[in-house]
Amino acid sequence: MSDTTMPVAGTSEKPVRSRRGRRILGLILIVLVLLLGLSSYLLFRLVSVPGGARDASGSGDAGLVWVRSIYGIDNTAQGALERAQAAVSAADGSIWVVDGAHRELLHFTADGRFIGTNSGPEDSPLDAPSRFAIGPDGLFYICETAGDAIIVLDAQGNDAGSFKIPEPVSVAVSEDRIVVGAISGFAILAKDGEPIKVIGSRGKGEGQFDYVHGVAIADNGDIYVSDSYNNRLSAYDSEGNRLWIVRTGKPQNSASADSGSLTVEEPDDAALTGDEAMQLPLGLTIDGAGRIVVIDMFDCNLAVFDPKDGSLIAKYGDVGPDDGELFYPVSVGYDADRDWFTVADALNNRVQILRLPGSTDGGGATAAVRRALAGPLRACLFPLLLLLLALIVAIVLRARRGRRAEEALPATVVVDGDA
Repeated sequence: MSDTTMPVAGTSEKPVRSRRGRRILGLILIVLVLLLGLSSYLLFRLVSVPGGARDASGSGDAGLVWVRSIYGIDNTAQGALERAQAAVSAADGSIWVVDGAHRELLHFTADGRFIGTNSGPEDSPLDAPSRFAIGPDGLFYICETAGDAIIVLDAQGNDAGSFKIPEPVSVAVSEDRIVVGAISGFAILAKDGEPIKVIGSRGKGEGQFDYVHGVAIADNGDIYVSDSYNNRLSAYDSEGNRLWIVRTGKPQNSASADSGSLTVEEPDDAALTGDEAMQLPLGLTIDGAGRIVVIDMFDCNLAVFDPKDGSLIAKYGDVGPDDGELFYPVSVGYDADRDWFTVADALNNRVQILRLPGSTDGGGATAAVRRALAGPLRACLFPLLLLLLALIVAIVLRARRGRRAEEALPATVVVDGDA
């Protein structure tokens, strides 16, 4: 007897799909995948700024990094930004801008495309908006300095609780507080505009102020204040009790005439001198690591301070017209979700989106994804999804071909026989 194999009765061999057909199908799928990959790459190169994000300070990863610039609502002279005054990120990552040419809030996507405006109510539109804030409630709090008012608007441009306050020049909003910087000091208010505490008078003394161009509220309620012409930075608790104060450079309101030119003597109480000193601190914000970031208009850079005592950590940026350089910047905002800063670069007539080292508290991976989705990768999502779909189809078809090939094999049985 010997073991032999023979087909089971009633069965017949099924025709197997030709190898040539399988090879042609596989070749088509490979070509499709390559074409989709190539189109994704070309689209990325098309929508990317040449060179991508770059180091603007010449110090490698240790310096300021430029992401993109916004120059206007379109390519016409009428649509161009003029003397940008403020740029603030909304919760969805879009950017709202105020400049000197348009008497309204200009709305841009995170990648810089213009999508609309907010002009206020039809019967009382915005007159001369300047610095503004977007609260956790999604409302816009806008300084109208000449009108002695904070205009509060919803996203549709309806009045949502505007209130009067003398000569406001900066504003910050938290869940339960509004802080308004003015020419002669600052005020802490409840969300309905009722004053909680008014601090300061105009002057050069320790408890006086001369244009509070920057205010910010930390997560713990502490308030940071930039006293521009006194060249001072100070911190207060949520009730207005001062925590610390530092002189960050020569006070610009203490100039004296000497042989026909104005000079400012070095003050005795300056914490920063020489290259470290600030020239004219204006707007400020708080980054993801809790640090204070202040715009220096005359020195054309961003200065980072320790919130515990106001000591200087670092300065970033340089003067110039190129991307990543600044010329009389006046305000700065921060988008924690994307870990980038929005800077109103006034005399370059643009808004710049910049990054600083150490500005995130550890959520760098999430911020990186959000930045990518707000940039060129967003335009590549569709071809990338097609590429992924093609790969899935290829895997499924290959598995089905394998199963069909097995089913096409003739069934056999083993029969005992003599040797």
